[in-house]
This record gives sequence, structure tokens and C-alpha cells, in this order.
Amino acid sequence: MSSDKSDYVDIYHEFPDQPAPQDFVRRSNHASLAMGDYVYIDGGEIAMLVDGETTNMPIIDMSKSWSIDDVKFKSINKTSSGVLNLNDGFLFPAPDNQSFFQFGGESTWLLYTPRNPTSVSQFTITGGGNGSWSDFQPGSTSGFEHITRPSRALAATVDKTFFILGGLLNSHSAEDTANIQGLESHPLKGIVAWNMTTGRWTNDSMPSHLVRPNGLNGMLNSAPGFGLAGLLLAAGTGTVNDEAPIFDNITVYEPVGKTWHYQSATGDIPAGRNRPCTVGVQGDNGTYEIFMYAGEQNQGGGKLLYNQVQENVQLDAVYILSLPAFAWFRADYYAAHPRYMHTCHVVGNRQMLTIGGLNPLDAGKDTMEKDHQTNGLGLFDLTNLTWIDGYDADAAPYQTPQIIKDWYRENGTASVQWNDDAVRDFFRQSGSPKPGSTLPATNTSGVNKSTSPPIGAIAGGVVGGLAAICILATLLFWSLRRRRRNQHPGLHAQELPDSSEPPKFELLVPERRHEAGDGRPAWEMDGSQKMELDAGRYDKKPVELMGQEAVAEMPEKKWGWSRPPT
Repeated sequence: MSSDKSDYVDIYHEFPDQPAPQDFVRRSNHASLAMGDYVYIDGGEIAMLVDGETTNMPIIDMSKSWSIDDVKFKSINKTSSGVLNLNDGFLFPAPDNQSFFQFGGESTWLLYTPRNPTSVSQFTITGGGNGSWSDFQPGSTSGFEHITRPSRALAATVDKTFFILGGLLNSHSAEDTANIQGLESHPLKGIVAWNMTTGRWTNDSMPSHLVRPNGLNGMLNSAPGFGLAGLLLAAGTGTVNDEAPIFDNITVYEPVGKTWHYQSATGDIPAGRNRPCTVGVQGDNGTYEIFMYAGEQNQGGGKLLYNQVQENVQLDAVYILSLPAFAWFRADYYAAHPRYMHTCHVVGNRQMLTIGGLNPLDAGKDTMEKDHQTNGLGLFDLTNLTWIDGYDADAAPYQTPQIIKDWYRENGTASVQWNDDAVRDFFRQSGSPKPGSTLPATNTSGVNKSTSPPIGAIAGGVVGGLAAICILATLLFWSLRRRRRNQHPGLHAQELPDSSEPPKFELLVPERRHEAGDGRPAWEMDGSQKMELDAGRYDKKPVELMGQEAVAEMPEKKWGWSRPPT
């Protein structure tokens, strides 16, 4: 793997089949999707040392193991379909997993005359990763005609509904925005939803603190299994003193009731950043983990001061937000290679595949650093929290990292300080963790749904057992006494005078703390309510953030990626 500076690099929006590793420099602004046995990479721009003009969609086969240095790409040509290559679009799967859709984004700023997108595009899979592109028409009664096509937004899928949060309009983002002058842009202040079951499109309001004039950064992830039909979690969006906020404020969206809520996070809080990538994974102990990787703090471009360089280098880190604890953790490894405008996905059970990204230390320079990862690909073991050199198609199932299990063992979910009763209720789950789990069994539901016997049965069993023990002990006592009298009648007549009062017994029984009862929730000694997590409810596939927010670019003679002012 090389990290040498390139003297001359061309940037292409319409690029050839994946260039040879020695010619590859950087990839950015793309969208990607892990679906079935393949990962699809669509649109964006690529920096390389060779010329090329065709338009293809690279595909990686995930059904077989490979190393990063020798991974093979195949490609599907998009030219004949008429479907555009776009920057910062989103790919999301159809409910039947037989196709996927592309929506959002903008045409490249490498084109002086933008080719603006008009609708939704669909890729229909025919097998072996192959398929064909076509325009998808939402229908005249779907509500799509009232939707403004966004760029530089955040997106996620929950329960067969695709959501896009915020974003902006510019002269490259839609057909009806081509009249916007120059670098002018307008922020969007809503959340767009496409229910893929009913076909309906809607646009609802979003909290003002999430709005950002130049498009959203931060993260948006689904949290399946919580709430009525899953939740959306946003963090690090908006601005605080013209900077990206830290990730201590988690905004929770409940899509059924269309309500917004707030929950503060604890632990190793990540610093503010632009354009990280995130994935979500169901834990093996009733938890759900959201992994966030990298990002940058150089929104304006240009050379960085020394302290800015160090801050950006430290962003080369993997953070984990564990639910329902709302606690952040950081993977322990040496930070050295920051990146942004990349994408990532869960592949092979427990591995995170990262794709592309620019180095924030190179932003605004005429030359750039060649990606230290061959082909711009990285692999991270989500259980062991380590970077690995190859993809394992037969990897073991994901297990929640030990540092997170230790936290639940030591603190329990009763330690969570809820800012909103509604959020607390979203994360109330029935049942207990899976056998062997280190997560304490807790419960915050208003009605006890434990599988333990009811307290009446417990109390009846204890009383009945005590009565039986007393009867047996009494019989044994009188039997022994008669035997001894038969052997030594005189002694017993003198030393053990008969008494009409029966002997008294004290049975020492360990004290039981009853946690089930008359329908009231169980409480800990400190007054905090207990909560039980139902691992069985997490039966959905992980849902990832598809596509990342872009920085607009203008062409230059050398490598440019020149960004319009923000």
C-alpha cells in the first residue's frame, strides 16, 4: 500500500472500470449499498493517474473471501440506460430485495452545464450481481410531485420506509433548480418519507436545531426493534458557533406518530465532525450498536493549522453508540489516517467495509495523498474492534464488544438518566437477554411481562414447603424419642419429662426480594426502574446510512476538487 504524493491526478465523474491499484488515488461523493452477496458502488468521482471516459457501476462479490490487495471488481455499464451518475445520492433496497433505488444527490460540479436528475432510478437484479437500470415513476397520486429532491442530506430506512432528513437545493440538485444562480443554495427543513409498501411520499417538518445552511452532516441511523416500528436517531447535525456539534445530543424520531424527542448520551463523546459513515448492528445480548467512523473538521477547505491537523488526525477513530444505554465507546487503536466522504456497510456478519474517502489534510491542495488503503477499501472487525487485511465470508456472527458488555454488567440500564419519558417508553422491552448474556435482566414496562411464575404461586410454594418440612421434622422427633424411651425408660422419665407443648422449629430461609407482583414495575434499591431487553425482537437486518453528504467541486487543470464557498 502506497502513501506517496501524486504529481498529477485527474478527477473523473465518468470513470472506467475500477482502475488498477497502482493507478487508483481516491474515491469520493459516491453512494453504495450492501445487498445479498454483493456490494454496489454508484456515482461519485474518482481520482486516478490514467485517463478514462466510460460510465460503470463497480460491484464487489461478498460471497467469497478476499484480501484487500487482490479483491476483484466487476462492473455494469450505465450509459445505455440513460440513468445519470450523481454525487452524494442514496441507494436503498426495495422491500422484496430484488431491486434497489437511487434518489437524492446532484450532478457533478466537474460539469459546467449540469445534467440535473428528475426522478427515482431503479436497479433490477437479475442474478450474480448483474441487472439493469431504469427510471422509476412513483405515480401521479403518490405525492411525489410535492417532494423537493434534496442533496447533501442524511438518509436511512426504517420498516420499509425510506427517509431523507434535511439537505439543500442548488443548481445541480434537480431539474427545477437549474435556474438557481452560481453557487447559491437553499437549505431544506423537513424529513421526506417514501413508504415503499403504499407508494406514498410525504414531507414533514424537522426540529430547527437540525437545520444546517450548507446541508446536513453528522449521522442518521435506524434503530429497529425499539418503539412501535423502529426509530430514527440523528446526532452531530446542525451547527454550534459555526462548527459541527459534538455527539452528546441524540435526536430521536418516532415515525409512526411523527414525533421528535431528545436524549443525552454519556461515555466517550465523539467530537463534532462532517461526513462520517455509520452502520448499525443487532447485539447478541438485546442491545443495538451504531458504529461511526472518521469524518473531518475542515468544512471551509484550505491549509490547516497544526492544531487543526491534529484534531483531524484524531478523527480516524471508530466510535460505538450502544442502545438502550445511550453510551458512547471508542475503539482502542492508533489514529493515523483520517478520511471523509466515504461510505461503510456491515458485511460477512461482523465486518465493516469502508469505501473511499478523501484525506482532510489534503483539502484544497493541488496534489493529493494516495489512499493508504488499496482500492480505497478498509475492513474493520466489529467484535474485536481491530482493522483487518481481508474479508472473511465465513466469519462468526457479530457479538457485542466486550467493553460494552462490561459496561452493562457494571452499570445496568437502570443507570440511564432519561430526558424524555417517551424515549424511555420506546426502549422498554419485555423478556430477558439470551442465555449466556452478560447484560443484566431489567424491566421498565408498566406491566410485568417476565416469564417467572406469579408471586402468588411463589408464596404458595414457600408456605407449602415450610409446612411439609415442619410435619416431617415433628414425625422424626417423636419417632426418635419413643425409640430412646424404649431403650432407657428410666433416664427419659427423669431427664426428658413429657410435655404436651410441641417442639418449636426455626427454618432459616434466605430472604427473597420479590420483583414480580400486582402489575407494578420492579424497582431497584435506589428508586430507579428496572428494564428488561428482549433480544428476540431484533429480527431485522442491520440498516446502514447510505451515501454521505458532499462538498461541491469545480474543475481544475490539475487535481482540483475545488469547493464552492459554504
